[in-house]
Amino acid sequence: MAKVGQTVKFPCPTKLIHADVDWVRVAAHGRPYEKYIYHGNMGFDPHWRDRARFTVLDKNQSYTLVIQNVTVNDSAYYRCVDDSGLGKRYFYGLTVQGDYNNNNNNNNNNTAFI
Repeated sequence: MAKVGQTVKFPCPTKLIHADVDWVRVAAHGRPYEKYIYHGNMGFDPHWRDRARFTVLDKNQSYTLVIQNVTVNDSAYYRCVDDSGLGKRYFYGLTVQGDYNNNNNNNNNNTAFI
């Protein structure tokens, strides 16, 4: 659970040294779908509309998805999988509470680890 304006981090550890890690948004607002966010060595999907707020930190064999200044529209399930879809999978559910228009929340420096 996060509040509008916070930063959330989803870790994706892997034991593979040169892993291709994919991050996918798999469902939102009660509707299942798959929208690729990040494709391993290729980086962010060029069609991902929120690239400015989304980053992937590659550190110590973990590919952490970071979403800054979350909005209610970021509420969804996110999936990470290593080795180009053949490896271990991690699922995270994100629920963001707050006002759709409250982008100047005083909690901008808070980080929620989900």
